[in-house]
Amino acid sequence: MIITGQFNDSLPPIMDGVAVAAYNYAYWLNKKHGPSFAVGPLVPQRGETAGAQPKDSGFSSEQANVLRYRSLRTVIADPYRLGVPRVDRSFNKTIELIPFDLIHAHCPFISGNYAYTLAKKRNIPLVATFHSKYRDDFASWMRLDLLIDQAISLIVRFYEQADSVWVPNEAIIETLRSYGYKGPVEYVPNGSDISLESSENAEKVAAQGREILQADTESPVLLYVGQHRWIKNLRMLIDSLKILRNSGTAFQMRFVGTGEDAEEMQQYVLKNGLSEYIRFIGPVYERAQLKTAYAAAALFLFPSLYDNASLATREAAGLSVPTLFVRGATTANGIEDGHNGFLADNDAASYAAKIKSVLENTELRKHTGEEARHSLYLSWEKISSIVYEKYSEILDEYKYRQIRNITGTQRTRPGKKPRTAINNN
Repeated sequence: MIITGQFNDSLPPIMDGVAVAAYNYAYWLNKKHGPSFAVGPLVPQRGETAGAQPKDSGFSSEQANVLRYRSLRTVIADPYRLGVPRVDRSFNKTIELIPFDLIHAHCPFISGNYAYTLAKKRNIPLVATFHSKYRDDFASWMRLDLLIDQAISLIVRFYEQADSVWVPNEAIIETLRSYGYKGPVEYVPNGSDISLESSENAEKVAAQGREILQADTESPVLLYVGQHRWIKNLRMLIDSLKILRNSGTAFQMRFVGTGEDAEEMQQYVLKNGLSEYIRFIGPVYERAQLKTAYAAAALFLFPSLYDNASLATREAAGLSVPTLFVRGATTANGIEDGHNGFLADNDAASYAAKIKSVLENTELRKHTGEEARHSLYLSWEKISSIVYEKYSEILDEYKYRQIRNITGTQRTRPGKKPRTAINNN
């Protein structure tokens, strides 16, 4: 039995991909293999204090394996919180009681540094996953390249100190190398907890989704689920919808989620005269409800060049809903146009033309959705088994490395199996 901690700077009810991944690591490891805890900042709902447990997270019945530390409100990155784990006495007392065997950091910032300190203090291995294009984040609010380079250097140093570095998409390795990291990297894909079960009626599930999305059956539903941030290439998406509407194509576009640019996005839609065709639903926390929203969509739109391994596109695939990506995007790695997804150039005219052609070819759209389910969807339950096996290998190697350090020998561990490391020096 391996006891693990999944540390991240966000957890549900914040529903970004990394938060969902960290939670599902803990949930499925805990359920199928051994104790695992999701660790992150507290996110109180409106009207609650920073010491209150979050409500309506979508995971309310499974909070025993979630540990939250106190946090402070941020002005520039709402709804994200600035965690302060080192000054939270109650949290630290709880952490001291858990005999972790391995720590997994899902980001290199506050939670990641806390995880690193804890791993070194306990003399246990640290796994670190590189999830995001941090340089893009820094560039959005740092104006000096020197400061950005210094911040990236600190991130690289963090990953260099980890015992094992993972990526959820093989295409991300190039980004990590460009930052200056030269060590070994392992590819471990993300999963999804959303799919249509064989016992479910697809039409009934889709009908429930249309209610949530405030959509009718008169025209196809286009869907985006994720953070409402301009960095996600959403201005281009809205521009493409204006072109699509001017071409006479009927559609109902629905944005699900929230983010720092949500209000500006709504104003931009209003300014372009698209309010009749585009609605902002807000966040849908309950996973069962989110599932129905995906089921109602004819096409999932994800034009982001920022994301590394979007969970939302995998969730859509679980409902046999194909995604339209931007050609060359990291998260579009493995997508074949017209086979398991669709690709368009990174401009509004190309994106609009592709939406139009996909909506006009129902047979191709449905076939592509089925192929997306077969090639992109993988349950978190299956991923947890892959992860647990890798944890076991890492622990064995860590222990034998310690023995070699003590004895001064270079003996190879008996029965050692080669690990599927990706070295891209």
